[in-house]
Amino acid sequence: MKEEIEKKIEENWEAILKAIDKLVWLEKSGSLDAIVGFISLIKIIQDSISDAVVDKTSEVLSNLGLISAKFTNDRAMMLFNALGDAICRCKKEPEPVGLIGLIKSLREKEVQKTLGMLINIARELGKQI
Repeated sequence: MKEEIEKKIEENWEAILKAIDKLVWLEKSGSLDAIVGFISLIKIIQDSISDAVVDKTSEVLSNLGLISAKFTNDRAMMLFNALGDAICRCKKEPEPVGLIGLIKSLREKEVQKTLGMLINIARELGKQI
């Protein structure tokens, strides 16, 4: 065994010297510690990623793809944008509305449009369930 090692060293003397020079440079520059730390981080990440995590992540990504495919038509995007804008413009604490206030708000064009849209959505959803 010792003879085999000595033979390999003799055959690869120049490559071994170059490797030692590189190792010394890495140590002196502080890069060796960074490399060791990075390798340790990779090992921690590998150990923490189980098959269940990979499966769940791929399921979530797949579901996001399905969701985005369903909502990419212009009408859906317009509704989502309008909903987001409306939520941002709403007061943080809305005033309580009773039955009379609800009936009065039915006179407003914006409320009528929104209710019409909600009724359309309810009809289509009812067909699906």
